[in-house]
Parts: sequence; structure tokens; C-alpha cells
Amino acid sequence: ADNMLKGDPSGAKEIVKKMGNHKDTKSHNRHIGKEECKSMGLNIIDLEEMDATKKGECCDLQDCLLTLHHAYMHTFSSSSALKIVENHLGSGNTMIING
Repeated sequence: ADNMLKGDPSGAKEIVKKMGNHKDTKSHNRHIGKEECKSMGLNIIDLEEMDATKKGECCDLQDCLLTLHHAYMHTFSSSSALKIVENHLGSGNTMIING
């Protein structure tokens, strides 16, 4: 209600109910597709439909975000990293479970 649904918070409780329903979501890392998110009432921006947006060294925002996503998924699948936290200052932290 304060962020993604600011201006139209009426659906926030229903979205939380759907996202928090273990029967439907099954696990924390389950992929929830764009269309399913839209049907819940989340405001989704289709990057495929955006004009090419230059951001820093990136000439195509969708391509840069997809590359970043793949880098994270590769890191998670080939290491014991559980969480990667980065900030706007360019520094980050990787939490790793040893054992």
C-alpha cells in the first residue's frame, strides 16, 4: 500500500494473501510469472514494450537486467551463496553457508 500499490492500496491484502498461501506458492523461491502477477493486481512494467533506455554503460535496460538476473542465478546454482546484498554505492555482501 505504501510502495507498489501506492495510490490504489485496496488490493494489498489480497495480494499478500495470495503470495503467502503455501498451497499456491509451495516455496519461497518459486517463480511467479508476469501474467500471474498481473492477475493478482501487481503493477508490472513490460520491459519488452519499453523504448530502449540507456542507463550508464547499458544501452538496453531489459538486456542489462536479464544479464544481471542470469549472473545471480548462475552464482546461486554453482555456489553455496544464499543471498547477495548490494547497495547504491557499489559495495555488496554475499552470505555463504559453509559446511
